[in-house]
Amino acid sequence: MQVFKAQYIAHRGLYDNDGPAPENSMAAYEKAAEAGYGIELDVRMTDDCQMVCFHDPTLKRATGAEGSIEDHSLGKLLGLRLFNSEEHIPIFWEVLQNIHGRVPLIVEIKAEKDSDIDQLCREVAFCLDAYEGDYCIESFHPKVVRWFRKNHPQVVRGQLTERFVDEGIMSLALTWCLLNFLTKPDFIAYNKKDIHTKAFGFLRYVCGASMVGWTIHSAEEIEEMRECYDVFIFEHFTPPEMDAAKKEAMLAAAKGTVPMNIVRKHMFIDGRVQGVGFRYHSTYIAQHVGVTGWVRNLYDGRVEMEAQGTPEQIEDMMSRLGNQRYISITSVESTDVPPDPRSVDFRVKY
Repeated sequence: MQVFKAQYIAHRGLYDNDGPAPENSMAAYEKAAEAGYGIELDVRMTDDCQMVCFHDPTLKRATGAEGSIEDHSLGKLLGLRLFNSEEHIPIFWEVLQNIHGRVPLIVEIKAEKDSDIDQLCREVAFCLDAYEGDYCIESFHPKVVRWFRKNHPQVVRGQLTERFVDEGIMSLALTWCLLNFLTKPDFIAYNKKDIHTKAFGFLRYVCGASMVGWTIHSAEEIEEMRECYDVFIFEHFTPPEMDAAKKEAMLAAAKGTVPMNIVRKHMFIDGRVQGVGFRYHSTYIAQHVGVTGWVRNLYDGRVEMEAQGTPEQIEDMMSRLGNQRYISITSVESTDVPPDPRSVDFRVKY
């Protein structure tokens, strides 16, 4: 998931339904790729088993036509225009060809009919097998996620969900992701409006699930939900630039490497370092200066820490820690250890 954590993901492309680049259009995808954002897109199967990018279960809102994608052939659908623009419904393989690995893709597979799932998944997998860029799949339908687990286990897969208000066992199961023992998703994509529910809290903080947030509408929401989500899918605004050092570390982690100038130090820190917010300040400062690693209290009153970054970043972090009002560092025992390519954030250990 590191490659997806390193970039904000544009929901249905970088779109404007009142302009020339409406949602799930080739123009919206191109705008997102040019801006360096990842892309979330929706895939459906036509009546003649062709893969196209379209969100809604019916054509009405986006094209004004009657029926659904599944009711029409590809030839009929290509004659329609999206939101009164010049854009037509994109063919999935043409989208992959155009993006050409420039940015990561989150491919949501739309499945309404259980009987179509096997062929739908096979066709999507066939297109993705020839794609050389970074991608993952996700779906609301557990059978889709289950299909990829059984037939394409190397593909990163996610379970889409939210708080379903309909009564019934299936709604409860989907809200709490109770079918994950069958699907084994690599991440859960949870609606941002439901982050305060018990189900979200259980999945995130008890199970420790990797979470993708949809759909974020402001930079303020991103900051508010940093602890809730690992990956952010956004729309209707332009997110701030991600910290360059953190992005580089995440992309390097995705490749199993670390940048040449990165070091990692294992430290034992003595002084007035417990009960004074040392771990909180360490985490805040580390995130600010771009250092990754961990920190924890020891029973003998010291603090143990591993810090990974450039020598200048680590020195800056320790200097800032020493200048905190209630913290007093009397000694630091430091040892160089090999950098960890999987280290992409800074956390408190217990």
